[in-house]
Amino acid sequence: MTSTADNQWYYQKEEFYGTPSQISGLSFPVEKESRHKGIAFIMMVGMHLKLPQLTMATAALFFQRFYMRRSFKDYKYYDVAATCIYLASKTEESTRKFKDIVIACAQKAAKKDTPIDDSSKEFRVWKDTIIYTEELLLETLCFDLSVEHPYHFLLNMFSHYQKDSQRGRKLKQVAWAFVNDSLRTTLCLTKTPKIVALAALYVAGKYLDENLTDSFGEFWRESYEPHEREIHEAAGEIMDSYLMTSNRNGRSLDKMPPGSKPGSEYQENGTPSYGGYLNSPAKLATPVYGMDPDRPTNGDRSMAP
Repeated sequence: MTSTADNQWYYQKEEFYGTPSQISGLSFPVEKESRHKGIAFIMMVGMHLKLPQLTMATAALFFQRFYMRRSFKDYKYYDVAATCIYLASKTEESTRKFKDIVIACAQKAAKKDTPIDDSSKEFRVWKDTIIYTEELLLETLCFDLSVEHPYHFLLNMFSHYQKDSQRGRKLKQVAWAFVNDSLRTTLCLTKTPKIVALAALYVAGKYLDENLTDSFGEFWRESYEPHEREIHEAAGEIMDSYLMTSNRNGRSLDKMPPGSKPGSEYQENGTPSYGGYLNSPAKLATPVYGMDPDRPTNGDRSMAP
């Protein structure tokens, strides 16, 4: 596949209709659903292990890249997702015990309330699968483990915020949740992290009815106008992911109750939550990072700029 830039991991939209999965017989909607399930699994296991958001984002990025070169028909999404979690935890220096990762993956895949025994056959199968798949994952990624995420771009933007701090804090929380939820899409394969951050902020401004030109002044005009088309495309893809979720659940996005709409999932203490993962509007977990994600609360590596 050809890439849209020097970076080998950016793709044109039409290339998503000729992926290995579709060449092997899967339809585009089935592949899209499989990607969605894989990312949901990563988030579910990541939250269970209390992994930093950055680590889960890296795992999601590895997962999306893998299936641009491999087929869902050949490799089960939960096997690859589990391996992406393991590799990302090492890449981002937020390592968890291998045994704990294996147990968490097996438990969540089987939808069990209690952990599996580490002497069970189920544990051994998951352990061997992750060990085997890690080598395949590394080869597929060409050992390219350097990644960049939208978070630090988003945080840097708020150094230009010109309104009162409380208002800016709320806007940041909502935009942060939209960045989190963008992981359910393939935006990381089509848009740069900066564009994703700008799109998340754009959608957050629309959601909160905030004029970003008034709030950010010349900075917003200079950032938005040269990339208007790309920002609108990215924003549309973020919102499409919610429509897909609400349609699957038989719910209308406009009829979701207050506090459960996209981007509104943040904690009362002001820390951003994970956003609408797993098709649930509930507050799913207390995030590892506080409002300043470069100041970790659990001893893990800070978010790299």
